[in-house]
Amino acid sequence: MQMLGQHDAVPANADQLLRLVQKDGMFWVDKAAPNNSSKKLWLVVRDLATCGQRLSEGDIIKLGRFKFRVRQMVATDSPGTQAELKLDETGTQVSADLNKLSEFSSTMCRICLLEGSTEDDLLISPCMCKGSIEYVHLGCLRHWIKGRLNLSESSTSFFYRPLSCELCKAVYPAYLNITNTAGQIERMPIMEVPRTKPPFIALENMVRDAQQHSSRGLHVISLADNKLLKLGRGHESDVRIADVSISRCHATIRFHRGQFVLEDHNSKFGTLIAMKKPRALEPSSAISIQVGRTVLSLSLQPHPDAGSSELAPRLSQMVGGSSQDERALRLSLLTRSSSHGGDANDEVGRRISDGSDWQTAPSIPPHGNPSDANRDATL
Repeated sequence: MQMLGQHDAVPANADQLLRLVQKDGMFWVDKAAPNNSSKKLWLVVRDLATCGQRLSEGDIIKLGRFKFRVRQMVATDSPGTQAELKLDETGTQVSADLNKLSEFSSTMCRICLLEGSTEDDLLISPCMCKGSIEYVHLGCLRHWIKGRLNLSESSTSFFYRPLSCELCKAVYPAYLNITNTAGQIERMPIMEVPRTKPPFIALENMVRDAQQHSSRGLHVISLADNKLLKLGRGHESDVRIADVSISRCHATIRFHRGQFVLEDHNSKFGTLIAMKKPRALEPSSAISIQVGRTVLSLSLQPHPDAGSSELAPRLSQMVGGSSQDERALRLSLLTRSSSHGGDANDEVGRRISDGSDWQTAPSIPPHGNPSDANRDATL
């Protein structure tokens, strides 16, 4: 790895990781380039000083090979509060006009085979089907969707995924645009979702798994009564992900003092959260940033002139030196701090610190034990 200045030329075939920007007396960690082609920076949650990260809407969470986007967070109960099916809709936009109900007096629903459209049970065209199977009653479609998703009115948490028409394979949209008698457009969900008790959070599954989730879906989990949301591979998890990159209890989300907090549970591949803006380095704690397959631990150190230890100025003088000088310095520090002590080890330390090659330095066994000398050389 190499640190470059602002105006230094980037070496050929180099992979830029991140930038350190000094502004307003602080150091900020930012992407290597401001454009979207730069690699995304991921914050390692378990290495934070607080051991947890406060979530906000739009955050992207990465667990192993899986990603989730925080779509909605509701902390307090208010009239009319319910989960919104916020997904990137790519299906057909469905609309209905209450002023044109008479035009469907002889139109038949393809599910119940009854004719006519009313304000309480509209006839809509939710997919690409045409002819005699084009229209369906909104109530009939809701009943069919509820059966496919296995939803019940008593469930406080549920998983929603967009369903497709069994005939034309078009994806049903989540909302219906209704033009009322006054000419105003109202937005109504096609699927009646169960009312979730706040506080609750909605996580969008961003990874398409052919075995478990054939398309993107939405996990709506209630955290009422001090419930702890568990994400992992175990059967007791609220959001279960059957993948080898996920630990049995990978991470948890709790509601604490009005905030949703993400915590890692010593998972094998870690819990990451995407950085949406530059992050400042704080003197009291270090942070770990993952860029691709590289993890960097960043922390502020005192200036060498501010009464720091001897190691800081010696390492600063080593910048630009040869690899042999670096090896010699590190091995001399190791030998000097060894618990064995003795004149023989001091002689080896002096030879190496003077610039001798550690491979050609004489192996003088401390206390007559050659294995200890070999172990020191290996370290």
